[in-house]
Amino acid sequence: MTETRTQAAGAPGAAPGEPVLEVRDLRTHFFTDDGVVKAVNGVTFQVFPGETLGIVGESGCGKSVTALSILRLIPSPPGKIVGGEIVYKGKNLVTASEPEMRKIRGNEISMIFQEPMTSLNPVYTCGDQIVEAIRLHQKVSAREARARAIEMLRLVGIPLPEQRVDEYPHQLSGGMRQRVMIAMALSCHPSVLIADEPTTALDVTIQAQILELLSRLQAELGMAIVLITHDLGVVAEVADHVAVMYGGQIQEYADATTLFEKTTHPYTGGLLTSIPKLGEKVERLRVIPGTVPNPVDFPTGCTYHPRCHLAIDACRTTEPPLENHGGHLVRCLRQEEIRSGRVSPFPGRISAHEVAS
Repeated sequence: MTETRTQAAGAPGAAPGEPVLEVRDLRTHFFTDDGVVKAVNGVTFQVFPGETLGIVGESGCGKSVTALSILRLIPSPPGKIVGGEIVYKGKNLVTASEPEMRKIRGNEISMIFQEPMTSLNPVYTCGDQIVEAIRLHQKVSAREARARAIEMLRLVGIPLPEQRVDEYPHQLSGGMRQRVMIAMALSCHPSVLIADEPTTALDVTIQAQILELLSRLQAELGMAIVLITHDLGVVAEVADHVAVMYGGQIQEYADATTLFEKTTHPYTGGLLTSIPKLGEKVERLRVIPGTVPNPVDFPTGCTYHPRCHLAIDACRTTEPPLENHGGHLVRCLRQEEIRSGRVSPFPGRISAHEVAS
């Protein structure tokens, strides 16, 4: 894990030097017959060259929509970016033209999607699909593009790349297909790689190999990574900074060490409490009660209050701001009590103050 940067007040991830990617108050809504789905409702973060930002949260919290918004891949209609900015190297991608976006997608900002079998075209060889990505953005001949495709397959650890380049996706295992996706995403040496649940469908051993591969390629190529996942263990292993999302908003943001050692938001505490611990005997796995709210009709006040063990009356009526405490950002009305130890962000635990009283 890279050394944590000193962060300036008021901006997540603010640090000396320029961020390669900055998302400011992003709002992406879907206009449906049932109402307006506020999938992303005011998200702000920064990513610096060579760093990894982990975005975590339950399914339906807005992680993947945030990623698709960055690349302007939201289906329209019904989706639309209704507010905010996505600044890449000083350029606002929200207002960029479609030809400009085509030059950036896959070339300067690439994405690894969740399921490689549905992301790869089954009727084209793996090599043809990598070659297409290279020739779309780079002025190289078909022979040069094929040579680079073979080299990329070798780089991501696929054995016999000269043979695999002519094979179809169904001829490869899930781990191999994911490596092909990574090879395609990195074929043009992007500045930013967005990895959306890159290890979800893989077994534990292959997951570790893919994460190790991404870390090695990041060190070699110097790219920034936005890692989207629901797995806090993965985040603890590879992320420099962590953004915890819920209800289309960032609820807590900090460098990885601070987030895990000084957890302040009850939702983050609930996620950590639900992770089974090695050697611990429990009759039932701990879960956060309830479900992610319907984005068509978010609760008033704090979106998390219906499921929060620390919710008070004010939480039901007042939307908490995202407050910055030396680079540790938290969206909770009771964060001062949590910081002082008077209450615990972890469900089922009581604080020293409560014991004394």
